[in-house]
Amino acid sequence: MYKLTCSNCDKAYTEQTGRDFYTRYNEHKRAFRYNTQQCKFAQHLREYGHAFGNIENIMEVLQFHKKGIHLNTIDKFYIHKESTNNNHLNEEYTDNTNQIFNTILERLQ
Repeated sequence: MYKLTCSNCDKAYTEQTGRDFYTRYNEHKRAFRYNTQQCKFAQHLREYGHAFGNIENIMEVLQFHKKGIHLNTIDKFYIHKESTNNNHLNEEYTDNTNQIFNTILERLQ
């Protein structure tokens, strides 16, 4: 799991990947450079005229885990976390009432 954070406004995009993080960062950078519509993070930067920062400043490794149902749940948790702060750039997320995730977030504070 990783998170990309906009260096201009702190909006965040979280995602799981099976590729190494440097490769995934470069894929986002290419999407930004060539204005492809697949990448929500790149779309945000272009739409608001924000800069694409270097890997050290915008990418954070959140968690390592094998692919599968557990990683999918972890992915949903991190999207939920950013969504509750009205800070996410992922696809539309509407499950703000997930009591398990909310309880975890309360305990982490």
